[in-house]
Amino acid sequence: MLKLIALILVFIYVVIPLLRFLMKAFVITQVHKKMSEQDIRAKQAASKARKEGTIDVDYVPPKSKSKSDQVGGDYVPYEEIKD
Repeated sequence: MLKLIALILVFIYVVIPLLRFLMKAFVITQVHKKMSEQDIRAKQAASKARKEGTIDVDYVPPKSKSKSDQVGGDYVPYEEIKD
């Protein structure tokens, strides 16, 4: 019976505070990691932010080889009228 009481007291005064300390340290390290990741993302977003007066092209259509591209535009037939 005395061993059981000693075991309970050791658990209450040693194990529980030790677990509380370890959990607090774990949470603090996770918070710092997330904050540093957020800072990195914020710096990347700030560097990608557009400057005033610049133009960014997000999509460039692929070049197609069609006959209209080879002729150089639309062909309009005409006749010369001599005066």
